[in-house]
Amino acid sequence: MTESTPTSPFKVSRVTKAPDIVTLGQLPIAEPLFARARLLGARVNTRDLAGDATAAGLARGAGLTFVFRYGVAVTIGLGDEPLGLFDAALRHHAVDLTPVKETESASLALRPNGGDRLGPDGEILLVDTSNERLLLAATVLARSVVLSRDEILVSETFDHIAPLVADLRENGRTHLPIRSAMRLVGEVLAARHRVMGTVQADERPDLLWDNPDLDRLYARLEAEYELKERAEMLERKFSSLGDFAEVLLDIIQDKRAFRLEAAIIVLITFEILLSLYTMVFR
Repeated sequence: MTESTPTSPFKVSRVTKAPDIVTLGQLPIAEPLFARARLLGARVNTRDLAGDATAAGLARGAGLTFVFRYGVAVTIGLGDEPLGLFDAALRHHAVDLTPVKETESASLALRPNGGDRLGPDGEILLVDTSNERLLLAATVLARSVVLSRDEILVSETFDHIAPLVADLRENGRTHLPIRSAMRLVGEVLAARHRVMGTVQADERPDLLWDNPDLDRLYARLEAEYELKERAEMLERKFSSLGDFAEVLLDIIQDKRAFRLEAAIIVLITFEILLSLYTMVFR
């Protein structure tokens, strides 16, 4: 097994000036290797993480770690190293820590002959352990973790709106408070932006543009973890939730318009009564 050294991030966000990926630690020489992806939060402040000496020191004992700005860390190591302290140091830089403890793991092995491929048990077989190949495998695992998280959130959202749909069907209205409704709409929009805009789970990684020889490996990993199909399914569900959100907003606007009209009627009535009172007693 060849030794891999950390490299600088491959891309920097034009908006935040923060690297999209931070590489920490070093790949162990021994085998077998295991890649472990963990969800940290909605995103990671990679600019601060890149200068965190504590996290860098803990990473040396864990293996080679890729931290993605959209909230996922993938560590490639021997698989038996505890990651509690290391993950705690990483979460220090995470924003909007998620209660969903979503993980993804895979075994990796070096096989110089036969090309990059997947073993019968889903093992990722690589012709070498170059940083680009490892990063590609880590990217697929990270995207799978994010998709799993949002699949859970979307499912929970459908569960939450089920009583509202039943209420609308039976009574023609909903008793959901305006603030709760707006929060529900915001969660849907945030999840959709995260998957389609930030993670771009159904798009080719930028890494492939400079390494076209990795196209076949990515195609196999993408098919194994069904990234495209899962992203398309989420997009359809997001569209359904978006339609429901529009209906909900229309209901909210109608409620506000009704309240405004009622307030105007009350004020007019009060003014008429006040005028009549004044006329009578004069």
